[in-house]
Amino acid sequence: MRTPTTPAENDLYEAAALWWNRPRDIGLVVDAACDALVAGLDSDGLAELAGVSTAESVITMRELVGRVFDELDLLWPPSDDELPTFRYGRELAISTLRLSVTHPDTDWAVGVPMVTIHIDDENWTARAGRSGMHPDDLFRPVNRLAAGEPAIVPISESNECGVLGCGGVSVRIARDGDRVVWEWLDNGAVTTRHAFAADAYEAEIARAADDDTWR
Repeated sequence: MRTPTTPAENDLYEAAALWWNRPRDIGLVVDAACDALVAGLDSDGLAELAGVSTAESVITMRELVGRVFDELDLLWPPSDDELPTFRYGRELAISTLRLSVTHPDTDWAVGVPMVTIHIDDENWTARAGRSGMHPDDLFRPVNRLAAGEPAIVPISESNECGVLGCGGVSVRIARDGDRVVWEWLDNGAVTTRHAFAADAYEAEIARAADDDTWR
């Protein structure tokens, strides 16, 4: 059995590994199987997986996914040690990160400082339709944006109820070699990924944490 080596194999492994740990999300691995077929991977089990119903049982799915990886001669199932290696296998362009502190007026708070996240000069806090975190909640007593082992960090609150955990947005942050990878999470499911050059990322989060001009 071998480890994935091509982008198509990495993407299939990544999706299947995430599904393995979150088995209700059958659509995730079904979509990945369809993409793998289009990319040129081929096996009878893969074709069957691409057409499986999202109402299929977990037991049947696990047998089918295992057969697919046997047919492709790919390592399976994922272990806790192996999963991080493949989670970020997908090719990602390097993005830029800029953090700023603003004092917006909302229905829930007036002039309260919040950290706004800009990725490639686009305001992703606004794009998520949420209010950013207070700088003290994000940077103190430790900088929660620091990258190391995968960790889930809340980076915005809900605009609907003003309480963290009520519709807020989180990101899974991890160091991946010379990159830092963010996975944006919606109810635990990955919706978007961004990769940053580690040196530039670390400099930016340190700068933002040290900036007290907003007080």
